[in-house]
Amino acid sequence: MRKRPTPRWILGCERAGFLAVVVVLTLAVGLPSGAAAKLKLPVERTSPTGNFFTLEAYVAPTSSKRVANFEMKVCTSKHTPKDTEIDPALFTLALLHGGSVAESVSLAKSPAMVPKPLKPLQCTEGWLGFSVPKGKDVSELEYDYNGTISWTVG
Repeated sequence: MRKRPTPRWILGCERAGFLAVVVVLTLAVGLPSGAAAKLKLPVERTSPTGNFFTLEAYVAPTSSKRVANFEMKVCTSKHTPKDTEIDPALFTLALLHGGSVAESVSLAKSPAMVPKPLKPLQCTEGWLGFSVPKGKDVSELEYDYNGTISWTVG
């Protein structure tokens, strides 16, 4: 009995599967830090005042660009007080072995989150930027107003 040749489409599938594994491994090894790989986005938190904060994206600092950027979406609830305002200055970046860094609108990706009044059931979205000192690692993004909420990123 003669052996049939393997159809080309099967060989193509095997090659595609192999390439997919190579791409996944390359991406995993190429991440700036193992911590970024642990972060599953989006991540939503509810503030003590009942508003919703969703971390949509995180761009970790690299050895050549020591800036951490976070894309944040903030939505108010139907119970939001009349004079509610989102202020990027209330966000800080906690560093792994102590210390923190204040938000810097000038370092944020575009569009940057800016101070904005929010009515009930209204949302805003933008980027928060932080300068990470050389030799320091990112630990948590924190928002502090009437209590602290945080997102572990390191």
